[in-house]
Amino acid sequence: MPRLEKTIEAVFADRDIMPDEVPQLDLYMDQVLTLFDQCLSGSKRTPEDKLLTKTMVNNYVKEGLMTPVKGKKYTRQQIMQLLCVYHLKQTLRLNDVKALTGRDDVDFAACYEHLLADKKRMREAIPPLLTAQLPATPDDPEERLCTCLALSEIANYLRRLCESMIDDIPQQTEGD
Repeated sequence: MPRLEKTIEAVFADRDIMPDEVPQLDLYMDQVLTLFDQCLSGSKRTPEDKLLTKTMVNNYVKEGLMTPVKGKKYTRQQIMQLLCVYHLKQTLRLNDVKALTGRDDVDFAACYEHLLADKKRMREAIPPLLTAQLPATPDDPEERLCTCLALSEIANYLRRLCESMIDDIPQQTEGD
């Protein structure tokens, strides 16, 4: 199997935190960070990359991307909310993430489970489409650039679609 095909296979073999891996008990910050690091470390580009830090979580709470912690423990709902924030922030601006996750009228566990079902379907459908578009000589700098430009543009179209959906969220007024 050529190198790029192996790369596609590896990218789409990423690991997710499964809902049953999130304890029903509330977790301290260090336990939340450990859960993310142990389950999602395969998503790191380099081993020293940080998926989630205490500062990041505190900033998400401060900026309204997730509900404030009561005491020092995070509830299962807050951890599911944090998982949604984690996935969205890979592509969207923090203000856009806030518009989606900084709410108390969303069942984050249900949304996360829906994401996992969608990812399963995408893992089956997208790799064959990408493999069909691979350059004949992937080590050629021009072909690499052309392929990366096309893939980047696909990501751009999808981000813009998300932004349009976010822009359609009704604005809340004071007192709502």
